[in-house]
Amino acid sequence: MEPVYYSQAASQIKKREQAKKNITSAQMIAGEQIKLDGAVNVRDLGGYKTTDGKRIKSHRLIRSAELYKLTGEDIRKLKGTYRLHQIVDFRTNSEVKEKPDPPIQGVRYTHDSIMKDNGASTSMADLTASLSKMDNPETFLIQANQSFVTDEHARQAYKEFFNILLKNDKGAVLWHCTAGKDRAGFGTALVLSALGVPKKTIMKDYLLSNKYRAAENKTAIEEISKQTDDSKVINGMKAIMDVRENYLDAAFTEINEQYGSMERFLKNGLGLTNADLIKLKNKYLS
Repeated sequence: MEPVYYSQAASQIKKREQAKKNITSAQMIAGEQIKLDGAVNVRDLGGYKTTDGKRIKSHRLIRSAELYKLTGEDIRKLKGTYRLHQIVDFRTNSEVKEKPDPPIQGVRYTHDSIMKDNGASTSMADLTASLSKMDNPETFLIQANQSFVTDEHARQAYKEFFNILLKNDKGAVLWHCTAGKDRAGFGTALVLSALGVPKKTIMKDYLLSNKYRAAENKTAIEEISKQTDDSKVINGMKAIMDVRENYLDAAFTEINEQYGSMERFLKNGLGLTNADLIKLKNKYLS
């Protein structure tokens, strides 16, 4: 029979090795896509590291694209594995009406439109016509990201989003727009910033939409190429479907110009208090 101190030492070594494995696992899964049949660009933010060495808890914060095609198995996975408790829908009334989220028993749903509804159609014909009139579609996305900062309606919507995060005591909150890259992308940048994740990591997460939407983006380009051979329109579609560093950087620059820093924007632009920021970290970091 082994001496007690040998057994205790072995136990401590085993615990340390397991802790190392847990850390490695967190580093590997941070930002990985949750594979679903009916939705893309769905990601658990768990595992991202903050500047003070903490990590975002898994199965608590999820970003996504539209959910209207979720299958029964997708729903079971989100509820069972990821403990989905709350959905926040950033889309406009028109988008929600056209492609509503499926009701999920036991999961709260909040419609929190970031942008005012102008009734614009998302049909391929109308999109082609719009792109043909744009001088530079990149500018459209840059201005959209700036408006998330400057528009009072957008700021109030993101404030409501944070209120939901602050009230959530169990399970995961999932937020989404249509493609899961612009409104949801900026919302994610705000959440990661509030939790203390470095800007480099935030940008890396933002750009992952290009990876996880690659097949959908390719299909969109192919579809518009069938409608026109106008290179301006085709390149414009690519600019609209992409996420690019200068898109999110435009929002960050606007924040610095208008508020001086991200922290001041969170407090003065969205109304978060020091107590709120501490509460967020206590809820979602470990």
